[in-house]
Amino acid sequence: MTQYNLGIIGAGMYGKILMRNFRQDERAKITWVNSQSEGTTKSAAEEFGVSKWTLDYREILADPDVDAVVIATPPFVHAEQLEASLTAGKHVLLEKPIAESRESLKRILQAVEHASDRIVLEASCRHTRLTRKFQFIKEMIDSGKLGEIYHIHHNSLGRGTFIEYNPNGAWAMNKKLSAGGPFADIGVYDLSFHLGLLNDVPQLKSLHSFKRNDLRDMSKWVDFSDVEQHGAAWMEFDTGLTYYYERGAGVHAETPNETRMYGTKGGLRFSFFSWESNEVEFFYNENAEPRKETFSIDMTNAPDDSLAITTHFLDCLDRKVEPLMPVQRAAKHMEILFKILD
Repeated sequence: MTQYNLGIIGAGMYGKILMRNFRQDERAKITWVNSQSEGTTKSAAEEFGVSKWTLDYREILADPDVDAVVIATPPFVHAEQLEASLTAGKHVLLEKPIAESRESLKRILQAVEHASDRIVLEASCRHTRLTRKFQFIKEMIDSGKLGEIYHIHHNSLGRGTFIEYNPNGAWAMNKKLSAGGPFADIGVYDLSFHLGLLNDVPQLKSLHSFKRNDLRDMSKWVDFSDVEQHGAAWMEFDTGLTYYYERGAGVHAETPNETRMYGTKGGLRFSFFSWESNEVEFFYNENAEPRKETFSIDMTNAPDDSLAITTHFLDCLDRKVEPLMPVQRAAKHMEILFKILD
């Protein structure tokens, strides 16, 4: 067994979640932790028994004993930190969303291209391609039971916003720092799941969208907020697939996080997150009569999604598997989201 020395860049909410799960795998040894706040950094080091901490992530990169780093910082610093990490010869687990702008996304793609011997895993496979629900639904589609998938309909609307969920995440309410609101925060999972079911074959041809950010006064929570609160897009792909996609946080309505997929032989209705219902409804015809069958996915002893991604990253370092979400694939999803948010 090879043990990897890891440095954590960003000790906020996601950084600590990942640290907690890396500690469950003997292949991982966290040797450094970093964030901008001395209090946050020292606290994380003490909580997880990390011997070295720093306010300058470059100290981590300068340590030749560090094999890989986790970049769990806000997206507006991802490009700079990824470039520096790859230049230093480190493998990288990069938190989502991948970037806050097209310029940063271009820098990230170039950095990865110039360091092709390094492993870079982007985190939007966390609640998607690593889950039993994804694998079950993909097997149904690959079996041909649904025929040709010609339309996807997905919507999820809530009255609450990100800042109410994470009061320390004020940066996420500024589009220049975060890329956007619910589309940037959760949309990367939506596209990772839905397009992954189709092997990422469909390529976007056209997109029409709307977005609003005037539905709630956020001054109680933050001094500035310009991210979308509600939006929707109608997309057409080169395979003939159409996709209606709606998401909102701060909307005057509530709808469940639900996906409906329509095929020429059958259709599906499900909620894709692991903590939601494990039932998948299958609609089809038999003997010229409409039928419905409900499958319950066995989630017994299924790993926590964040444990699954840390395990997957270590498996990638072991060269057992290829990254389920390479940067190039994540970038295609982010480009779609940028178009929605333009």
